[in-house]
Amino acid sequence: MMNHGHATLAALVLAACATGAGPARAQRTGENPVAAAEDAFGTGVGGESIGLYGPDDVRGFSPLAAGNVRLEGLYFDRRGEFTGRLVAGHAVRVGMSARAASFPAPTGIVDYRLRKPGDARVVSVVAQLTSFGGAQIESDAQLPIAGGALAVGGGVGLYRNRYPDGGGAHVSSVALVPRWRPAKDVEVIPFWSRIDVVDRSAAPVVLVAGERLPAEVPRRRFFGQPWADLDNTRTNVGALASAPLLGWALRGGVFRSAETPHRTFSILFQDATADGVANRVAIATPGQRFASTSGELRLSRTFGGEGFAQAVHLSVRGRDLHRRYGGADRVELGPGRVGERGFAPAPEFRFGPQTLDHVRQWTGGASYEARRARAGELFLGVQRAEYRKEVTAPAGALPVSRDAPLLFNAALAVHAGPRAAVYAGFTRGLEESPVAPDVAANRGDAPPPIRTEQVDFGVRWDATRTFRVTAGAFRVEKPYYAMDSGREFRPLGRVRHQGVELSVSGEIAPGLKVVAGTVPIDAEVRGEQVRDGVVGPRPVGIPAWNLIVNADYQPPALPAVSYDVAVASSGSRAANAANTFTVPGVTLVDVGARYRFTLGGWPAALRVVATNVFDVFAWNVAGSGAFTYNAPRQLSLRLSTDL
Repeated sequence: MMNHGHATLAALVLAACATGAGPARAQRTGENPVAAAEDAFGTGVGGESIGLYGPDDVRGFSPLAAGNVRLEGLYFDRRGEFTGRLVAGHAVRVGMSARAASFPAPTGIVDYRLRKPGDARVVSVVAQLTSFGGAQIESDAQLPIAGGALAVGGGVGLYRNRYPDGGGAHVSSVALVPRWRPAKDVEVIPFWSRIDVVDRSAAPVVLVAGERLPAEVPRRRFFGQPWADLDNTRTNVGALASAPLLGWALRGGVFRSAETPHRTFSILFQDATADGVANRVAIATPGQRFASTSGELRLSRTFGGEGFAQAVHLSVRGRDLHRRYGGADRVELGPGRVGERGFAPAPEFRFGPQTLDHVRQWTGGASYEARRARAGELFLGVQRAEYRKEVTAPAGALPVSRDAPLLFNAALAVHAGPRAAVYAGFTRGLEESPVAPDVAANRGDAPPPIRTEQVDFGVRWDATRTFRVTAGAFRVEKPYYAMDSGREFRPLGRVRHQGVELSVSGEIAPGLKVVAGTVPIDAEVRGEQVRDGVVGPRPVGIPAWNLIVNADYQPPALPAVSYDVAVASSGSRAANAANTFTVPGVTLVDVGARYRFTLGGWPAALRVVATNVFDVFAWNVAGSGAFTYNAPRQLSLRLSTDL
């Protein structure tokens, strides 16, 4: 749990904000991702996320794994997860929305928004209970100290989590975010946050022997091992600054992000038959560390006026990443059955030496933007990256990996009338390779970076002032990493994802806002492994299509009440690298409601949500031939208030 020093620091911030609190401005009670979403591509607000995509899945790839994270638009090599006490939400930048990023990336960008303190004194408290037995309490505060010149924000969260496999965890989080504005257009925002995860029970993973899924298992029945608990610490610290400089706008940020798993376990049910009989295996890994110092310095200058505006951006990014991983030990626990309890004595693990790797990367770039009123927009960019990676394995140092690519991006949007625009874009990038998953024989291995390319085009139509339609097509290509038949995670060819995206968002009737979208994906693996029949043409775990519909209705006659429904549907996906069987598609439905009222004179909101209301069971693909399962129906009750 949170140590005494962290709790004391956050408590002082909250107490200061509460002292003499005046009329409140809504901070947490107004959070609503459907109301905040500009499109259906991905929005997160207040711990809820909606959209076709999320931070770990854009067009079938992971922006997090690729290193395409931004904080307030600036490059951030995130290793430790952000707490909601530090960030207020995120947006997925893809297609036309990627124009907001001066230097786009092929796998899309996830842009996080800091929970910056404003000029009003507010303390927000959020409490939540779930039908699984989970509970949480969060408090966020902002305190103006010197008029508009200095403000301090911070937050604390305490969580008792309960998971679909029947396990749980205790989590605490804390953040501190001052904001200093010493002069006009000058701003400095340092921040610090920490998450502590304690006693997180390892969720079992099922690895099938043949080409059939196991039978459905009872959810929330823990059939892992009670001694296989994970502890983890995640920290993020840094500062952002902006100021005018000789006619240019200067923005910059420097960040330190770290994740420290103190000890981790994997509980595997290997060679599981269709009736659930399997060999149980426990894999334990000693303490690991993943830490990166990163940042970006950017100069921007605009020219022209409203009729024809131009902008130039000059950027330097860098990161210095250190990883320590490996040294795991594997112990057989004997036979068992998937879904049935069978606790074994805690074995004695013998850990081996670990692997160290060090990545240093610098990227310099320049981009140009031109916008002509009622005509269109042009975006051009060029970057030069210098990449170096050193790996010291238990057997000795490996050859140093180097790369120095020249990267380009270009996009053009042409206005086809006052409310429509047609766009096309090309992006070439250098991204992190995916790390070998826990179920791989070489778990934790981090391959060298990969070069990626993306082409996309489409149209955006503002049907009304409050309703927007976006339709487009894309193609993304990159090397394909997956587990082979021996569970070795390695390159197996090249993968191409191409598809069509459709997004509709906005108010379609008084009080009714809809965010909906769909993306059919034609994903294909190519290469020698495919030609030889070792690997199938479909990449593992990529659904044939995704569809989401979110609707939020606030009756005009009852403005204090709103009702919402969310539908998420996906198509079948390949279950193993050889493509010899698939996991069927699934459709899940959530329903909820909000009631806004006053509590002791302060704004408050009561939120009720039922997730997976039809209690649908589905297997999730965790790797080639490896599976977990989804959460059953759950009811949650959340009370928010702004004091």
